[in-house]
Order: sequence, then C-alpha cells, then structure tokens
Amino acid sequence: DSTSKAAITQEQFLSLMPALEKQLGKFKSIIDTTTKTESNFQIIEFGCEFEKFSLTAKITVDSMMRIAGFYFLPKASKSEYIIPEYVNPAKFKEIEVEFGKPEWLVHGTFSVPRRVEKPAVVILVHGSGPNDRDEAIGPNKPFKDIAWGLASKGIAVLRYDKRTKEYGHKMKPEQINVQNEVIDDALEAIGFLQKREDVDTKKIFVIGHSLGAMLAPTIAGQSKQLAGIILLAGPTRKLEDLILEQTEYIYSLKNEITGEEKKFLADLKNEIDSLKNKTLPSSSQLIGGPASYFYDLGKINQVETARNLSIPILILQGERDYQVTMTDFNTWQKEFSNNKNVSVKSYPSLNHLFMKGEGRATPEEYNKPGTVDREPVMDIITWIEK
Repeated sequence: DSTSKAAITQEQFLSLMPALEKQLGKFKSIIDTTTKTESNFQIIEFGCEFEKFSLTAKITVDSMMRIAGFYFLPKASKSEYIIPEYVNPAKFKEIEVEFGKPEWLVHGTFSVPRRVEKPAVVILVHGSGPNDRDEAIGPNKPFKDIAWGLASKGIAVLRYDKRTKEYGHKMKPEQINVQNEVIDDALEAIGFLQKREDVDTKKIFVIGHSLGAMLAPTIAGQSKQLAGIILLAGPTRKLEDLILEQTEYIYSLKNEITGEEKKFLADLKNEIDSLKNKTLPSSSQLIGGPASYFYDLGKINQVETARNLSIPILILQGERDYQVTMTDFNTWQKEFSNNKNVSVKSYPSLNHLFMKGEGRATPEEYNKPGTVDREPVMDIITWIEK
C-alpha cells in the first residue's frame, strides 16, 4: 500500500534478505505458515529457517490484497517449557488480564503469590522487537522464568505482550517511537496495578531488559509512582552504536569475512555516521527500523535521567553479553559509584538473557533450551525485600 511503499524503497527491500543471511546464515526453508484475520487485515506468518536461527516473517495484507506492513521476530519454539529449579508453581496462581486504552488494549499474565497479603509487584518491560509477554526467543522464555521465580518468593509480577507484537499490523513504521511502542503501555500497567486491592500499590517496581532497561528511568520519571527500577543489561550508549558493535562481533566469530560482508559492514557504518550527522532521511531503513525511530530514541539520555531519580535502582549485567556489554555496565558503575541509592552487580558466566554459558557468546546460544540463572533472580528478590 502507499504507506509501506513510502517507508521503504525497492532497493532497501531487496537488501533485507542478504542482510538477514549475513547475521543468521543462509536461508534454508519455510517451516510453517499460519493465517488469521483481524479487522480488515489478513495476517500471514511464515516460519523461516536459517542456518543459525529461525525467524517469523509477519506480513499484513489489507482488504485490497496489498502489503500494509511486514516485520521479522524470533520464532517461538514449540518445545516444552523448562521450569527453573528455583520455581515452585504451587506458591502462586496466574490470571489473564487486560488493561489500557481500547484501541491499544494490552493483554497479559498476572502472577500472584498465594497466601501473601498485598505483595510488592513488578512490571516486566521488554527489549527491542515485537516481543511476547514471555520475551520468548527460541525455546527460552526469560520473562516467564523471572515472573515465576519472583512469584514463588512472594512477589507479584505483571508481564504482557508488547504493542508491536499485538498491533504491529496497524502501526505505521514512520509513526512508531519509544513512547507509543514501550513507555505508554508501561505507564498503563502502573495505572492498572494502582487500582488493584490485592497488591501493595506503594511497592510497584519496573524491571526493564535491554531496551526496556534503557527506558526504565524515563518510565519512572514520567510515572513518579514507582518504588524502584531494575535494569537488566541496560545500555548507556545509543542503539545504533550497539547494533554496529553487535554486527562486528558476530563477524569476528567467523574465520574469514567475505567481500560482501565487508561491504555490508562499511555501508552500515556509513549509514550510522549519516544518522549521527542527522543527514540520513527519516524514512531510510536501518537494521531494526526506520531512521526516524533512531532519531527519536536518540533524544533520551538514560544515564542523566537515572541520575535525577530519587528512587532506588538495581543494575545487573551478564559479563558474556555481546549485545549490551561490560562497556555499558562500567559506565553505570562509574557514574553511580558514590550513589547509595544505586546497586550494581555483574555475573561472569551469564549472557544477554542472564543464562549460563561458557566461552564467547554466540547467536546460536539463544536456540539452546535454558533458564534464567538462579543468582540474579534471588538478587532481585533480596533487593526488593530490602
């Protein structure tokens, strides 16, 4: 349709698959296809198997059979969920909930401890991309692990599907920004919990992961109703810098970089330089979205925003994380070394999902079934109780 046509050129469209193959290996096959109808749109999802990873290509078609939107997201695994050893399902119940504005109604799961009167409550805020409520990637569900781990120890947890997961088909790419993609629904979640009588409304916390951690200080600043925030793999740098660093890291895992890959990396560097110089057109596509999204996100200074908060902050980091690295953690540590309100801790063997591994982390690691490690979950519980 005219909106999609304006958002991406033919040349940019044709470059998408080569760019994906550079990160994920050669495309192998379509695994499965599902179709559903919502309002006047048909949504078709293609399971795409690459050498290193599987994605879902989600394509929205309007009533005139024109493509109205498309994006890629990690393919959910059909493998059975592994219950972490620190979880006791008998200690809590789960309730399906909905909240928010009618046109963007949020659907989620509320994990409520049994036999705990007015528990503290946590809201989980996702990282980049159209994540579901479990922040599922491959067979792993880190948000479900955290929610069940906390609920087993008497802390209620609200997790929900991200707006771009549920309503991506009706969100125009050039109009998506971090306020309407992430922050607004986090604020709606806070408002939803404040109206409940089964939790302590003075003890509402936000746990943000990756992009969610970057935005947690802004959420706290806009809400002014939180008792504290927890940053899991919280970036201190710009998203475009992380994308470049991640791409360079993935290439460094290979024995040899091809000429085509070198060109892709050089083009990405040039585009990011143009973005920094504000000469890249807002409609231009970078990995992950239009330049307009990066321009909007670039207005946020998460370190400065955190510095202006008076609530406690807990910052946790996996030392094997190649997506948000110890460079970011060291900045948090340095900037808040004299602030008694801020606690920081890193874990030598954990990756971006706070799961254990050995050696250099790789994208393939996310395809291995695992659970969020016990130590950060217990550290979060201890900190909230304190």
